[in-house]
Amino acid sequence: MIQGSIGFGFSFVVVPLLGLLRPEALPATVLIMSMPMTVALALRERDAIDGGGFVRLTAGRVVGTAVGVLLVRSWPTDGLGVVTGASLLLGVAVSLFAPAFEAGRRTQVALGVASGVMGTTAAVGGPPAALAYQHRPGPQLRATLSASFVIGSVLSLTGLALARQVGQEDLWLALELLPGLGVGLLLSRLVGRRLDRAWLRPAVLSFAAATAVAVLIRALT
Repeated sequence: MIQGSIGFGFSFVVVPLLGLLRPEALPATVLIMSMPMTVALALRERDAIDGGGFVRLTAGRVVGTAVGVLLVRSWPTDGLGVVTGASLLLGVAVSLFAPAFEAGRRTQVALGVASGVMGTTAAVGGPPAALAYQHRPGPQLRATLSASFVIGSVLSLTGLALARQVGQEDLWLALELLPGLGVGLLLSRLVGRRLDRAWLRPAVLSFAAATAVAVLIRALT
C-alpha cells in the first residue's frame, strides 16, 4: 500500500520484517515480489511516465549499482550505513529548506546514481529517486519510479540467479505473499488519491527521513 501510494517504501517495510521471520528468504523473495508490483504500478499510470526522467534515473541507477558493489567490497558495512543514512537525511533537509527545488537532468542522473549506491549498500534505493520527483504530480512520481525500479529489479534478480542465490523456496514464498501484495496495491489507489491532493510531498519527505534514521540506527547498533 505504501509503495503504491508514494512510489517507494516496499523494501523498507518488508525487508526488516522478513529478516526477522524468514531471514533465509532475503533478498531473493523480495526481488521476486517486487517484479509484479513495479510492473503493475508502472502500467497503472503508464500515461504519466516521464520518459526522459526514466532514462536518466535508470542510467544513474546502473552506474550507482556498480559503485555500490565496489563500496561493499572495500568499506565496512557499518560505515556504509552511517554514510548512507546521513546522506539521505541531508537530502531531505535540503528539500525542506529549498521548497522550490526542481531536479534538472543532471540532478536526476545524480539521484539515480545515489539510488543505485544506496540500494546496493543498504537496500533502500527508493528515497533518492523519489526526491527527484517530489514536486511532480503523484501519478508521474509513482509511474516513473516504478518503471525505473522494474529495470533495477531485473538486473538484481538476474545477478542473484547467475550466482545461484535464487531457489524454488524463494519463488513459492513470493507466490504465497502475492495476495497480500495485491490487496495493498488495490488500497493504494484510494490512499494515493488522497495524498495527491496536498500530502504527497510531506509523505515522501517524512518516509525518506524515517528510512534514513532507520539505516543510521541499524548501522550504529
